[in-house]
Amino acid sequence: MPAWGREGDAPAPSLRRNFVGLRQGFASLPMGRTRFTDDSTPLRGLRVVVTRARHQAESTVEAFERAGARVERLPLIEVVPPADPGPLDAALAELESFDWVLFTSTNTVDAVLDRLDRPWPAEAEGVRVAAVGAATAEALRARGAEPDLQALDSRAEGLADLLGPCLVGGERLLLPQAVDARPVLEELLLASGGRVMRVDAYAKQMPPSSRARAAEIFGEAALGWVTFTSPSIARNFASLWGDEWPERRTGLLAVSIGPVTTAALETLGVRPAAEAATPGDEGLVEAVAATVAERGDPAS
Repeated sequence: MPAWGREGDAPAPSLRRNFVGLRQGFASLPMGRTRFTDDSTPLRGLRVVVTRARHQAESTVEAFERAGARVERLPLIEVVPPADPGPLDAALAELESFDWVLFTSTNTVDAVLDRLDRPWPAEAEGVRVAAVGAATAEALRARGAEPDLQALDSRAEGLADLLGPCLVGGERLLLPQAVDARPVLEELLLASGGRVMRVDAYAKQMPPSSRARAAEIFGEAALGWVTFTSPSIARNFASLWGDEWPERRTGLLAVSIGPVTTAALETLGVRPAAEAATPGDEGLVEAVAATVAERGDPAS
């Protein structure tokens, strides 16, 4: 590990200024909530199907309900341990040897800290922590780790753009991710000179009850508004319909959380009706509200 990464040592002054500037410039914004009055609920009566994992859906459901929507829950993802947790365990056993640990989602935070079975350890004080997005940063703080760097861009590329220029070469970077995560962050950081250890932190699967729940919600009617917050959810939703997917997707009004999920939907033949300008619950609600207003659709 480079000397400046150890407790008691410090990076060169220019690097120190970079880190301070990054921390100040990309500190998390307050995670406020859009408040709608009784007279300004733009989605009053509109059915919206929320497809997030059960443990993550509550805030999304509440955001749509505040806007007047009638929400149905259809969990299409559940998080499970990787088939082989050995590499993650080995990496966590030498946590202090890394210069950076990179967290790309709240699921990653939970998977890593649950595996540690304790708050962020004091002996890792010299290890810098990076987060993708405000929600990931908040999840880290809740588990005792203050991010040194936070990318507001929810894509992996956003973190690479911020961290890459700060690497002097040879830094050890721990990158715990989902089994099916895109390789782009690892590739970009390797190209920037980092020594990346990528490990599987968790896997995702579709809950066994999803197909029956979808039939209960949709029946033979048009699918209407459905939230999509990851490529995995998009793929799982399409798989619900089998050979009927080309026909069923014509009645789908998809709201995407961002460009990566939008790209996944497009590969499935779906052009989202709305895309969140900012990733998160409020961004999803605002995207749907703007589209409903633009189309002049009644919220029903």
